[in-house]
Amino acid sequence: MSLSLVDALGQVDLEAGRVYRCQVRGNWVELRVLGPAQVPAMPVHDESDVMLDPWVEFPRPTSGVRLKVKPGSLPLPDVPEFRGDDDGP
Repeated sequence: MSLSLVDALGQVDLEAGRVYRCQVRGNWVELRVLGPAQVPAMPVHDESDVMLDPWVEFPRPTSGVRLKVKPGSLPLPDVPEFRGDDDGP
């Protein structure tokens, strides 16, 4: 049987301002209980801070070499010759 954390904590009488600690499967768990007025505001993500456009302009290339390429095939490599240790001259 699997309980969610909200379901499990809903069955416990928690007091605001207290800190509870317990060990679960070898790990220590700490639960800090806040009152309704103590809940910190979550940081709001401001979409205007996101910059999608580049902030610099790169100059166009002044010179260069244009290559015209077309697909082709490469020749197979040569088969290497192996000499055994017991081969005579």
